[in-house]
Amino acid sequence: MAVEDFKPKFLAKSTMARKAADAAISATKAELINMARKHGRDVRLVHPAHTTVDCARCGARTKHALPLSERTCTCTLCGAVSPRDKNSAGVMLVRAGLNPAGVDRGRPDVPPGRRAA
Repeated sequence: MAVEDFKPKFLAKSTMARKAADAAISATKAELINMARKHGRDVRLVHPAHTTVDCARCGARTKHALPLSERTCTCTLCGAVSPRDKNSAGVMLVRAGLNPAGVDRGRPDVPPGRRAA
């Protein structure tokens, strides 16, 4: 499992709110890591920089930042088109060293609900 190593410093205006946000994020990360260990999963923290402007398929970085209103990411190099959030998740998986190729790019041989013969 790959998770952004998010630091929410820019979200809070006051010192007290910043400390509360930092505590909440760190408690959530600690609980996620503990639950992953309990269930035998591997959690890898990924640096969050440029996850929305890198291409998950070829790794190229766009020259412009995507506005939040644009929900599709189109790579100028390889031509891949994907939803912005799925592309960002794919970039995080690649950076974590996991192979996301089989996650949503393949179809099962057997339709759901039927057993293989």
